[in-house]
Order: sequence, then C-alpha cells, then structure tokens
Amino acid sequence: MEQVFKNIVEKIWKGEELSPFLFIDKNIEILNEKIKSLSYEIFEFYKIPKVFLYTLENSWENKKISEVKNFVENANKSTPYKVQIFFIQNITNMTLQASNSLLKFFEEPGKQNIIFLSAKSESGILDTILSRVQTVNFSWKQKDKTDFFYQDLIKNYVENNDSEILTYFFKAKLEKQNFIDFLENLIIFIKNNLIFVEFLDEILQDINAINQNNVNAKYIVDKWILKIWN
Repeated sequence: MEQVFKNIVEKIWKGEELSPFLFIDKNIEILNEKIKSLSYEIFEFYKIPKVFLYTLENSWENKKISEVKNFVENANKSTPYKVQIFFIQNITNMTLQASNSLLKFFEEPGKQNIIFLSAKSESGILDTILSRVQTVNFSWKQKDKTDFFYQDLIKNYVENNDSEILTYFFKAKLEKQNFIDFLENLIIFIKNNLIFVEFLDEILQDINAINQNNVNAKYIVDKWILKIWN
C-alpha cells in the first residue's frame, strides 16, 4: 500500500483526477481494513477529518438503489479539503442495477473524489466497470514473474531516458519467452508504480496474441518500448 499512497499523494498535489482503484485480495475482511487504513493515512497527510470517508458496506443483498444514489450524491457536495474518499466494499456482489447506477461516477469521479473498491477477484465484475478502474491485485503472484533485470531496464528507461533497453533488444539473440517475460515485467512495473495503467489490458492481449497466434514478439515489444517513452 505504501507505493499506492505515494502515487495518490503525488497526483493530488498535481491536481490530477484519479481513476477508481480496484483492490483485490482473497481475504476481503483484511483487505477492507487495509483500504480504510490507507484512507486514514491520506487524510492524516492532508489533515482531513475522517468523516470524509464515505463507505458503502458489502451487504448488497438488501441494498436499495436509493442508498447507492444517496451515497454518490455526497460526491457533488463541496468540501473545504483536498479530497474526500468513497469506499465501496465487495463490488463482486453488487447488483446489476447498482453497478449501472455507478458507471458515470466511476468514469468521471472529479478531482476532489477518490474511489476505492474492494473485491475477492475480478470474476463477476462488469467489464464496463473493469475498463474504468486501475487494479491493484494482492492475490496475483507477481513475485514469481518478477525479473529485476527487466525491472531495472524499464525503470531506467522511463525515469532516466536510459537507452540500454534499446541496445539490449536490438543486439541480444532472444527467444519468444524472453519477450513475454519482458511484457509480464512491464505489467508488474505498471502495477507497482501506477503509471501507464491505461495500457494494461492491451499488454495482456498482446501476450495472449504471442502465445496463441504466433504474433511477432519482437514487433510487440518494440511497440511498447516506443509507447512508454517519456
């Protein structure tokens, strides 16, 4: 959560609008507590009272659509503080009617509103919601795929315009799996640093295309190296 906190604070300072965060973990109870702690940490940093955390509990079975609409209405109220936070728990169990009523809020939250969502998995969540959020998956075993050689290449390229990544992919004799490893590490870098999050779905599609359709892997990697040029 520390990296998420740093990125949120930086974007608030820049006055940028934040896309909703979808946090995923198999233990939803612990995850919800982590999200609350993150919210309070942000409030403490900006000296914001805790009452500006609005929470929609996860008991969706008896949730009326009017409750959801009233929850969102708080986003239209002006606040003297930097931000207010809207935390929607366990959206996997959200009814279709509730999901549809929240789409506009997710798409245009406003610079003053931060939206946190929790779920056990992406399964059951509408694609129209998934396309509007940036996902932080604590259940994903990214450590198994992390290659610090690729992580350093990407980091130095993005942050310092270091051209070593270009030299590596131009000169090295690589197999298809090497290119896939790089793309998987690009996903890890994006999720850890919360930049280029709009590219995640496309990168995953490209990995599948390489695996299933024998698409030219080097062409795909070259494309992404150009796209993340800063």
